[in-house]
Amino acid sequence: MLIGKIIKSSKQRLMVTIEDRKGLKIIDLRTYNIINDGELMPTPEGISLVPESIDSVVGFLREAQRKILEK
Repeated sequence: MLIGKIIKSSKQRLMVTIEDRKGLKIIDLRTYNIINDGELMPTPEGISLVPESIDSVVGFLREAQRKILEK
């Protein structure tokens, strides 16, 4: 299930999806290439997270953002 996408470049998108793997729901953040006919093809570049780890990851991202913006 697609949750959202971010444009990385004219030929790549970062997609956030919910996937079902062996009965386990996971959140997948993955780079997709846009191929010839506009179809999105997933790449190995990405991460899969269990829902329980999302709050920690978001916290780390916010901390990184704060550190960058402080300078």
